[in-house]
Amino acid sequence: MIPGLERVLARRAWFVPDLVVWGTPSLGEQDFLVMEEVDGVKSIYYNAAPLGQSEQEVLYSELTDHRGNHLPAQLASPRVFIRPKSATPTFVVGQETNERFMVARDPEADGPVTVDVTVVEYGD
Repeated sequence: MIPGLERVLARRAWFVPDLVVWGTPSLGEQDFLVMEEVDGVKSIYYNAAPLGQSEQEVLYSELTDHRGNHLPAQLASPRVFIRPKSATPTFVVGQETNERFMVARDPEADGPVTVDVTVVEYGD
């Protein structure tokens, strides 16, 4: 075998059944300014607030696969694949990181939905 080829072809994968997804996609953030005057002193404050609901953050260390094994806290180049168990669309929001990923469901759904998740570590 070519040296180093086993490292390129090596992948770890986990099947996580029955993940409950309650998060919904946000509509972004709204920037705002507030000015107040107290005893003749004017102050201006800047902030941003999320619009709508927020996505659900899932840490790999909180997941348990179908064999009862906990996933590692950090994965190298992970990818998350969702298999819905109902007609409600569920999706990964943004890019997966080494420690977590974000999921959301269709905001029109009546409530949380259950999905199966496959996590694949592609390595460096």
